[in-house]
Amino acid sequence: MEKNKQDIVPVTLQNNHKENRRGTQSLPNKLVARLKRNQTELLIYNGIDASTLKILLTEMSINETR
Repeated sequence: MEKNKQDIVPVTLQNNHKENRRGTQSLPNKLVARLKRNQTELLIYNGIDASTLKILLTEMSINETR
């Protein structure tokens, strides 16, 4: 019987708005939620884009049903 290998891959999301590139330093993001299910964990930080959050939650639920 072959076990499925699962890796944790770090992902960095970048904001592509030009107005944020003018040398202003952003404040450190604050952790607002930690969701953990059987095989997945999602850390949600303050300032996350709503559409990005929706995609992550959808992927998390899809991966749990596999």
